[in-house]
Amino acid sequence: TLCVPGCRCPPGLLLAQGGQCVPPAACPCPRGARLYPPGARIRRGCQACVCQRQRWHCGHEECAGTCVATGDPHYVTFDGRAFTFAGDCEYLLAREATGLFAVTAENVPCGATGVTCTKSVVVAMGNTVVHMLRGREVTVNGVAVRPPKVFGGSGLTLQRAGLFLLLLTRLGVAVLWDGGTRVYVRVSPRLRGRLAGLCGNFDGDAENDFGSRDGALEATPEIFGDSWRLSPLCPEADGHRPHPCDDSPQRSAWARGRCGVLRHQLFAPCHDLVPPQRFYEWCLFDACGCDSGGDCECLCTALAAYAEECGRRGRPLRWRSQGLC
Repeated sequence: TLCVPGCRCPPGLLLAQGGQCVPPAACPCPRGARLYPPGARIRRGCQACVCQRQRWHCGHEECAGTCVATGDPHYVTFDGRAFTFAGDCEYLLAREATGLFAVTAENVPCGATGVTCTKSVVVAMGNTVVHMLRGREVTVNGVAVRPPKVFGGSGLTLQRAGLFLLLLTRLGVAVLWDGGTRVYVRVSPRLRGRLAGLCGNFDGDAENDFGSRDGALEATPEIFGDSWRLSPLCPEADGHRPHPCDDSPQRSAWARGRCGVLRHQLFAPCHDLVPPQRFYEWCLFDACGCDSGGDCECLCTALAAYAEECGRRGRPLRWRSQGLC
Protein backbone atom coordinates (compact mmCIF):
# COMPACT_ATOMS: atom_id res chain seq x y z
CA THR A 1 0.00 0.00 0.00
CA LEU A 2 0.97 3.64 -0.31
CA CYS A 3 2.32 5.58 2.64
CA VAL A 4 -0.37 7.30 4.72
CA PRO A 5 -0.39 9.63 7.71
CA GLY A 6 -0.37 7.48 10.84
CA CYS A 7 -1.22 8.42 14.40
CA ARG A 8 1.76 6.37 15.59
CA CYS A 9 4.29 8.23 13.45
CA PRO A 10 6.23 11.30 14.58
CA PRO A 11 5.62 14.55 12.68
CA GLY A 12 7.12 14.49 9.19
CA LEU A 13 6.95 10.70 8.84
CA LEU A 14 4.37 8.50 7.12
CA LEU A 15 3.11 5.01 7.87
CA ALA A 16 4.36 2.56 5.24
CA GLN A 17 3.51 -1.04 4.44
CA GLY A 18 4.62 -3.25 7.31
CA GLY A 19 3.89 -0.60 9.92
CA GLN A 20 7.16 1.32 9.71
CA CYS A 21 7.29 5.09 9.92
CA VAL A 22 9.31 6.44 7.01
CA PRO A 23 10.11 9.83 5.48
CA PRO A 24 8.10 10.78 2.36
CA ALA A 25 11.20 10.29 0.22
CA ALA A 26 11.13 6.56 1.05
CA CYS A 27 7.56 6.03 -0.15
CA PRO A 28 6.73 4.08 -3.35
CA CYS A 29 4.85 5.25 -6.45
CA PRO A 30 1.80 3.50 -7.92
CA ARG A 31 1.46 2.47 -11.54
CA GLY A 32 -1.60 0.43 -12.31
CA ALA A 33 -1.79 -2.22 -9.59
CA ARG A 34 1.95 -2.14 -8.89
CA LEU A 35 4.10 -0.12 -6.52
CA TYR A 36 7.59 1.02 -7.50
CA PRO A 37 10.34 1.99 -5.03
CA PRO A 38 11.80 5.50 -4.83
CA GLY A 39 14.18 6.16 -7.69
CA ALA A 40 12.48 3.65 -10.00
CA ARG A 41 12.33 4.74 -13.63
CA ILE A 42 9.61 4.00 -16.17
CA ARG A 43 8.43 5.40 -19.48
CA ARG A 44 5.02 6.90 -20.12
CA GLY A 45 4.73 7.08 -23.85
CA CYS A 46 7.86 8.93 -24.94
CA GLN A 47 8.50 10.48 -21.52
CA ALA A 48 11.00 9.19 -18.95
CA CYS A 49 9.63 9.27 -15.39
CA VAL A 50 11.26 8.80 -11.98
CA CYS A 51 9.58 7.94 -8.67
CA GLN A 52 9.99 10.63 -6.01
CA ARG A 53 7.87 11.08 -2.87
CA GLN A 54 4.99 8.87 -4.07
CA ARG A 55 4.71 10.73 -7.38
CA TRP A 56 6.01 10.13 -10.86
CA HIS A 57 8.03 13.07 -12.14
CA CYS A 58 8.12 12.98 -15.93
CA GLY A 59 9.83 14.94 -18.66
CA HIS A 60 7.95 17.36 -20.85
CA GLU A 61 8.74 15.93 -24.26
CA GLU A 62 5.87 16.03 -26.73
CA CYS A 63 4.98 12.52 -27.80
CA ALA A 64 4.30 11.18 -31.26
CA GLY A 65 0.71 10.26 -32.09
CA THR A 66 -0.49 6.78 -33.03
CA CYS A 67 -3.76 6.03 -34.79
CA VAL A 68 -5.01 2.45 -34.94
CA ALA A 69 -7.39 0.83 -37.41
CA THR A 70 -7.86 -2.82 -36.53
CA GLY A 71 -10.35 -5.63 -36.95
CA ASP A 72 -13.73 -5.17 -38.58
CA PRO A 73 -12.80 -2.24 -38.27
CA HIS A 74 -12.25 -0.47 -34.96
CA TYR A 75 -10.37 2.79 -34.63
CA VAL A 76 -8.43 4.67 -31.99
CA THR A 77 -7.62 8.25 -32.97
CA PHE A 78 -4.31 10.02 -32.38
CA ASP A 79 -5.86 11.55 -29.26
CA GLY A 80 -7.21 8.24 -27.96
CA ARG A 81 -10.89 8.21 -28.94
CA ALA A 82 -12.07 4.67 -29.69
CA PHE A 83 -14.97 3.79 -32.01
CA THR A 84 -16.23 1.16 -34.43
CA PHE A 85 -17.16 2.11 -37.98
CA ALA A 86 -18.05 -0.61 -40.49
CA GLY A 87 -18.03 1.42 -43.69
CA ASP A 88 -17.66 -0.19 -47.13
CA CYS A 89 -15.57 2.31 -49.10
CA GLU A 90 -12.16 3.96 -49.28
CA TYR A 91 -11.66 6.46 -46.45
CA LEU A 92 -9.18 9.13 -45.52
CA LEU A 93 -7.38 8.06 -42.37
CA ALA A 94 -5.15 11.11 -42.05
CA ARG A 95 -4.04 14.08 -44.10
CA GLU A 96 -1.91 17.11 -43.35
CA ALA A 97 -3.71 20.45 -43.60
CA THR A 98 -1.56 21.82 -46.44
CA GLY A 99 -1.55 18.57 -48.41
CA LEU A 100 1.95 17.34 -47.50
CA PHE A 101 0.65 13.78 -47.21
CA ALA A 102 -2.48 11.66 -47.05
CA VAL A 103 -3.11 8.10 -45.85
CA THR A 104 -6.21 6.26 -47.04
CA ALA A 105 -7.59 2.77 -46.45
CA GLU A 106 -10.13 0.78 -48.44
CA ASN A 107 -12.54 -1.38 -46.46
CA VAL A 108 -14.48 -4.22 -48.07
CA PRO A 109 -17.03 -6.73 -46.69
CA CYS A 110 -15.43 -9.71 -44.95
CA GLY A 111 -18.47 -11.38 -43.45
CA ALA A 112 -22.14 -12.05 -44.06
CA THR A 113 -23.12 -9.87 -41.09
CA GLY A 114 -21.97 -6.64 -42.77
CA VAL A 115 -18.59 -6.19 -41.10
CA THR A 116 -15.76 -4.83 -43.26
CA CYS A 117 -11.98 -5.30 -43.27
CA THR A 118 -9.04 -3.45 -44.76
CA LYS A 119 -8.21 -4.42 -48.34
CA SER A 120 -5.58 -1.80 -49.18
CA VAL A 121 -3.66 1.15 -47.78
CA VAL A 122 -2.45 4.09 -49.89
CA VAL A 123 0.07 6.74 -48.86
CA ALA A 124 0.36 9.85 -51.05
CA MET A 125 3.19 12.32 -50.51
CA GLY A 126 3.83 14.95 -53.14
CA ASN A 127 4.08 13.20 -56.50
CA THR A 128 4.69 9.80 -54.93
CA VAL A 129 1.89 7.29 -54.33
CA VAL A 130 2.55 4.04 -52.45
CA HIS A 131 -0.15 1.39 -52.84
CA MET A 132 -0.20 -1.57 -50.45
CA LEU A 133 -2.77 -4.17 -51.50
CA ARG A 134 -3.64 -7.34 -49.60
CA GLY A 135 -1.93 -10.35 -51.16
CA ARG A 136 -0.11 -8.28 -53.81
CA GLU A 137 3.26 -6.60 -54.24
CA VAL A 138 3.65 -3.02 -53.10
CA THR A 139 3.64 -0.47 -55.92
CA VAL A 140 5.22 2.98 -55.98
CA ASN A 141 3.73 5.16 -58.72
CA GLY A 142 2.44 2.00 -60.34
CA VAL A 143 5.76 0.12 -60.33
CA ALA A 144 6.02 -3.04 -58.21
CA VAL A 145 8.78 -2.97 -55.58
CA ARG A 146 10.01 -5.36 -52.92
CA PRO A 147 11.19 -4.22 -49.50
CA PRO A 148 13.67 -3.22 -48.27
CA LYS A 149 13.74 -0.22 -50.58
CA VAL A 150 14.92 3.37 -50.11
CA PHE A 151 13.71 6.19 -52.35
CA GLY A 152 16.21 9.02 -52.05
CA GLY A 153 14.28 11.65 -53.98
CA SER A 154 11.00 11.31 -52.10
CA GLY A 155 12.57 10.43 -48.76
CA LEU A 156 10.58 7.19 -48.41
CA THR A 157 11.82 3.95 -46.89
CA LEU A 158 9.93 0.68 -47.29
CA GLN A 159 10.91 -2.27 -45.12
CA ARG A 160 9.66 -5.29 -43.21
CA ALA A 161 9.22 -5.02 -39.44
CA GLY A 162 8.21 -8.41 -38.09
CA LEU A 163 4.71 -9.15 -39.36
CA PHE A 164 4.34 -5.61 -40.67
CA LEU A 165 5.16 -3.72 -43.80
CA LEU A 166 6.63 -0.41 -42.63
CA LEU A 167 6.68 2.80 -44.66
CA LEU A 168 8.78 5.64 -43.24
CA THR A 169 8.77 9.21 -44.54
CA ARG A 170 10.99 12.20 -43.88
CA LEU A 171 7.89 14.17 -42.88
CA GLY A 172 7.68 12.27 -39.60
CA VAL A 173 4.94 9.87 -40.71
CA ALA A 174 5.18 6.08 -40.43
CA VAL A 175 2.56 3.62 -41.68
CA LEU A 176 2.52 -0.01 -40.58
CA TRP A 177 0.22 -2.63 -42.09
CA ASP A 178 0.18 -6.33 -41.34
CA GLY A 179 -1.25 -7.05 -44.79
CA GLY A 180 -4.55 -7.95 -43.15
CA THR A 181 -6.63 -6.09 -40.63
CA ARG A 182 -4.18 -3.98 -38.60
CA VAL A 183 -3.04 -0.52 -39.71
CA TYR A 184 -1.04 1.91 -37.57
CA VAL A 185 -0.33 5.52 -38.53
CA ARG A 186 2.33 7.21 -36.39
CA VAL A 187 3.05 10.92 -36.68
CA SER A 188 5.67 13.28 -35.31
CA PRO A 189 4.75 15.75 -32.53
CA ARG A 190 5.44 18.59 -34.96
CA LEU A 191 2.27 17.62 -36.83
CA ARG A 192 0.11 18.30 -33.77
CA GLY A 193 -3.07 20.15 -34.66
CA ARG A 194 -2.42 19.91 -38.41
CA LEU A 195 -4.26 16.68 -39.25
CA ALA A 196 -7.76 15.57 -40.23
CA GLY A 197 -9.55 12.33 -41.16
CA LEU A 198 -10.80 9.24 -39.36
CA CYS A 199 -7.70 9.43 -37.14
CA GLY A 200 -8.77 12.82 -35.77
CA ASN A 201 -6.96 16.13 -35.60
CA PHE A 202 -4.15 15.29 -33.12
CA ASP A 203 -4.69 18.37 -30.96
CA GLY A 204 -4.66 16.59 -27.60
CA ASP A 205 -8.46 16.68 -27.15
CA ALA A 206 -10.30 13.42 -27.87
CA GLU A 207 -13.69 15.10 -27.48
CA ASN A 208 -13.42 16.97 -30.79
CA ASP A 209 -12.10 14.07 -32.87
CA PHE A 210 -15.38 13.51 -34.73
CA GLY A 211 -14.77 16.53 -36.94
CA SER A 212 -16.23 15.92 -40.40
CA ARG A 213 -14.81 16.96 -43.74
CA ASP A 214 -16.78 20.23 -43.61
CA GLY A 215 -15.55 21.02 -40.09
CA ALA A 216 -18.71 20.13 -38.15
CA LEU A 217 -18.51 18.00 -35.01
CA GLU A 218 -20.64 14.90 -35.59
CA ALA A 219 -22.53 12.91 -32.97
CA THR A 220 -22.08 9.38 -34.33
CA PRO A 221 -19.21 7.37 -35.84
CA GLU A 222 -21.35 6.69 -38.93
CA ILE A 223 -21.97 10.34 -39.85
CA PHE A 224 -18.37 11.22 -39.02
CA GLY A 225 -16.94 8.27 -40.95
CA ASP A 226 -19.15 8.76 -44.00
CA SER A 227 -17.91 12.34 -44.32
CA TRP A 228 -14.42 11.00 -45.03
CA ARG A 229 -15.45 8.72 -47.91
CA LEU A 230 -13.36 9.27 -51.02
CA SER A 231 -16.33 8.48 -53.26
CA PRO A 232 -19.88 9.76 -52.69
CA LEU A 233 -21.13 6.71 -54.61
CA CYS A 234 -20.23 4.37 -51.74
CA PRO A 235 -23.10 3.28 -49.49
CA GLU A 236 -23.55 5.04 -46.18
CA ALA A 237 -22.57 3.01 -43.13
CA ASP A 238 -25.41 1.34 -41.24
CA GLY A 239 -25.24 2.16 -37.55
CA HIS A 240 -28.20 -0.05 -36.65
CA ARG A 241 -26.88 -3.49 -37.57
CA PRO A 242 -27.19 -6.07 -34.78
CA HIS A 243 -24.07 -7.32 -33.06
CA PRO A 244 -22.57 -10.16 -35.16
CA CYS A 245 -22.71 -12.54 -32.19
CA ASP A 246 -26.49 -12.08 -31.95
CA ASP A 247 -26.97 -13.81 -35.31
CA SER A 248 -25.17 -17.02 -34.36
CA PRO A 249 -25.37 -18.42 -30.81
CA GLN A 250 -22.99 -21.24 -31.73
CA ARG A 251 -20.38 -18.87 -33.10
CA SER A 252 -20.92 -16.57 -30.14
CA ALA A 253 -20.03 -19.38 -27.73
CA TRP A 254 -16.84 -20.11 -29.72
CA ALA A 255 -15.89 -16.42 -29.76
CA ARG A 256 -16.45 -15.97 -26.03
CA GLY A 257 -14.26 -18.95 -25.30
CA ARG A 258 -11.43 -17.86 -27.58
CA CYS A 259 -11.55 -14.14 -26.77
CA GLY A 260 -11.84 -14.88 -23.06
CA VAL A 261 -8.08 -15.48 -22.99
CA LEU A 262 -7.68 -11.69 -22.91
CA ARG A 263 -9.19 -11.64 -19.43
CA HIS A 264 -7.11 -14.45 -18.00
CA GLN A 265 -3.59 -15.36 -16.93
CA LEU A 266 -1.83 -15.15 -20.29
CA PHE A 267 -2.53 -11.43 -20.64
CA ALA A 268 -2.88 -10.64 -16.91
CA PRO A 269 0.59 -9.01 -16.58
CA CYS A 270 -0.73 -6.08 -18.62
CA HIS A 271 -4.21 -5.70 -17.14
CA ASP A 272 -3.21 -2.95 -14.73
CA LEU A 273 -1.82 -0.85 -17.60
CA VAL A 274 -4.31 -1.66 -20.35
CA PRO A 275 -7.80 -2.71 -19.18
CA PRO A 276 -8.80 -5.61 -21.44
CA GLN A 277 -12.58 -5.08 -21.58
CA ARG A 278 -12.69 -2.92 -24.73
CA PHE A 279 -10.33 -5.29 -26.55
CA TYR A 280 -12.42 -8.27 -25.41
CA GLU A 281 -15.59 -6.67 -26.78
CA TRP A 282 -13.86 -5.86 -30.07
CA CYS A 283 -12.56 -9.42 -30.22
CA LEU A 284 -16.11 -10.79 -29.84
CA PHE A 285 -17.35 -8.49 -32.59
CA ASP A 286 -14.57 -9.56 -34.95
CA ALA A 287 -14.58 -13.27 -34.15
CA CYS A 288 -18.34 -13.48 -34.69
CA GLY A 289 -18.43 -11.17 -37.69
CA CYS A 290 -15.51 -12.62 -39.67
CA ASP A 291 -17.45 -15.62 -40.99
CA SER A 292 -16.11 -15.80 -44.55
CA GLY A 293 -13.14 -18.05 -43.92
CA GLY A 294 -10.90 -15.63 -42.03
CA ASP A 295 -12.19 -16.26 -38.53
CA CYS A 296 -8.81 -17.26 -37.07
CA GLU A 297 -7.14 -14.27 -38.71
CA CYS A 298 -9.69 -11.93 -37.17
CA LEU A 299 -9.36 -13.56 -33.76
CA CYS A 300 -5.57 -13.37 -33.82
CA THR A 301 -5.65 -9.76 -35.00
CA ALA A 302 -7.85 -8.85 -32.03
CA LEU A 303 -5.49 -10.53 -29.57
CA ALA A 304 -2.45 -9.01 -31.25
CA ALA A 305 -3.99 -5.53 -31.03
CA TYR A 306 -4.09 -5.86 -27.24
CA ALA A 307 -0.53 -7.18 -27.07
CA GLU A 308 0.66 -4.34 -29.32
CA GLU A 309 -0.88 -1.74 -27.01
CA CYS A 310 0.79 -3.39 -24.01
CA GLY A 311 4.14 -3.32 -25.78
CA ARG A 312 3.67 0.32 -26.71
CA ARG A 313 3.21 1.11 -23.02
CA GLY A 314 6.33 -0.75 -21.99
CA ARG A 315 4.80 -4.09 -20.99
CA PRO A 316 5.63 -6.56 -23.80
CA LEU A 317 3.92 -9.95 -23.71
CA ARG A 318 4.93 -13.35 -25.07
CA TRP A 319 1.54 -14.78 -25.91
CA ARG A 320 1.70 -16.64 -29.21
CA SER A 321 1.98 -20.44 -29.14
CA GLN A 322 1.33 -23.46 -31.33
CA GLY A 323 -2.23 -23.57 -30.07
CA LEU A 324 -2.86 -19.83 -30.18
CA CYS A 325 -2.13 -17.85 -33.34
